[in-house]
Amino acid sequence: MKKKVKRKLKWQAIFNTFSVILCLSVGFYYLGRLIYYKIDSTKKEVFDTTFYLRIIEQNDTYELHNSLVKENNTYRFTGKVNNNYVKYKGYNWRIIKINSDNSITMITDDTITSLAFGASLSSNILPYLNKTDVSNTGIFESSLETEDLLNTKICSTTFTKIEDSDCFDYNKDYKIGVLSIADYLEAGSKDSYLNNDTYFWSSNAYDKDKSWFIADDGRISNDEKNSKLGIRPVITIDGKMTVIDGNGTAETPYIIEEKEYKTLSDAYIGNYLSFNNTIWKIVAKDEDKIKIVSEECLKDSDGKCMTSIFSDYSNTINLNRKELMYYLNNTFYNTIKGKENIVAGAFYTGTYSLDTNDYRSVLSKTTNLKIGFLSAADLFAYEIPNTFLLTASPINDLNIYSVSDTNSLYDNIVTQELNIRPALYLKASLNIKKGDGSYVAPFTLGDDTDEEN
Repeated sequence: MKKKVKRKLKWQAIFNTFSVILCLSVGFYYLGRLIYYKIDSTKKEVFDTTFYLRIIEQNDTYELHNSLVKENNTYRFTGKVNNNYVKYKGYNWRIIKINSDNSITMITDDTITSLAFGASLSSNILPYLNKTDVSNTGIFESSLETEDLLNTKICSTTFTKIEDSDCFDYNKDYKIGVLSIADYLEAGSKDSYLNNDTYFWSSNAYDKDKSWFIADDGRISNDEKNSKLGIRPVITIDGKMTVIDGNGTAETPYIIEEKEYKTLSDAYIGNYLSFNNTIWKIVAKDEDKIKIVSEECLKDSDGKCMTSIFSDYSNTINLNRKELMYYLNNTFYNTIKGKENIVAGAFYTGTYSLDTNDYRSVLSKTTNLKIGFLSAADLFAYEIPNTFLLTASPINDLNIYSVSDTNSLYDNIVTQELNIRPALYLKASLNIKKGDGSYVAPFTLGDDTDEEN
């Protein structure tokens, strides 16, 4: 009996010892894994600061191989990607591709205005985007305030069947163009990031009377060249620029320039600011003043959009008649906190010629006002539907252009009640207290306005 007890105790001791060793081993293993993951979770990924290399490395590291596809020495973003955002010169951009020379081609995330295609791409759209020797050209290029753009290869191939959309003809004389149908298809067409729920022109003509465009549902179609549709500029920049911050997401886009904002003169067109308890967007800049437009309709005390007719009489401005423009420049003006920082400025009041559909006819006439509206040729004029523009119709003096409920140009009558989207000029010398100029962190102004929104 004693021998059996000893044998039993011996095996029990071995089992207990083994169990302790096993438990300690498991404990040390998981403790080690915990320490590893703790260290790993706090470790910051370090990527190359060269722009084109940063894009490639991040997509490789996070195994986003279906997002950035390489073909013939060109990297192209495809599908509904969310890691190709860039904040540059006041605009939000989406990277289309990294070219074989490591330059980077980008498109604005939003449409910036609406234009007729014109007889050809270079007769109307390209002059609006690019500076030339002709007056009132380069509206968009001037807004970028840079000389660093590279020339962009603009596909100018004409075709009547989408399957024949491959590019064979290029215009290489301009820095800024618009998207080709071929690039739209390569990205995944309606199932890609390039489908932004708006109507916008492509760079390709259908025939001598029509051109191709992208619809708000992402389909590809064609329309008469005198139709006025959205414009999304495409630019090309040096891919060897230094990335300062960001990972390409919408929340933290790539930042490739350093900018210090001290006064409004330092701000970019496209930046946002807070004024009179409202968010405004910068539309244009002069040496001593900046033009801004409200990011929402004018609202009543209940927070509802106010509506009004433009006039009982005509589409011309007469501040002696007690109608909408009189109200804005008197009653509304006197309610504005910080109105002493508003300066009168030129508002475009020319007509939009039906003969040429040339935006420059809109810019041919101005009227000085304290409060006004944007014109049909202004940047960002089509963001809020059912609002007045200050562009008279050439049909008769009872018609005025407005923004339709689909955010396009519409010929309306002056007695139609519409929402009100005011625009005005502020002193460019006003100090910027804080903010980065984005919609979520707009500039707040110091000194006289003392905004704290």
